[in-house]
Amino acid sequence: MVRRRPPFEARRSGYAINLDEEERYFVRRLVGEVRELLTSLPANDPKLERLFPPAYTNADGEDVDAEAEYQRLMRDELVASRLDAIGRIDELLADATMITLTTDQLNAFVISLNSVRLILGTILGITDEDDDGDPNSPLANETAMYNYLSWLLDSAVTALMQV
Repeated sequence: MVRRRPPFEARRSGYAINLDEEERYFVRRLVGEVRELLTSLPANDPKLERLFPPAYTNADGEDVDAEAEYQRLMRDELVASRLDAIGRIDELLADATMITLTTDQLNAFVISLNSVRLILGTILGITDEDDDGDPNSPLANETAMYNYLSWLLDSAVTALMQV
């Protein structure tokens, strides 16, 4: 498939979403998997580590008491905001006629795409130093998926910055 337009473009009327039916289904499936993880995994599951990094650290690592209090006060709210964004994206992508997004809708895409990337990056062990990966790696498909999500996220952020 040859792509002529970026996945997201700033327009006068909002933001164009240029995802075909397969891409919409793929993103819906991935954010649905994140929804499942957020609602079924325990709070300390390593897969969610990058979604909820420690808020309080000191030279020796974490400030355990402050971090526990932060998680107690904020975690449910953070999960709820991610689930809200995922629900909005799922609804938007299910509607094949939806071709223009508002700023709030595109921001929901950014939140959802980044959540998927963070979890996938954790599972794959991707760090800032990693390149595009070895095409012969047993995780080459997952790395390609991570790179695709990174490209979608970059396109969404670029569109938001163009207004």
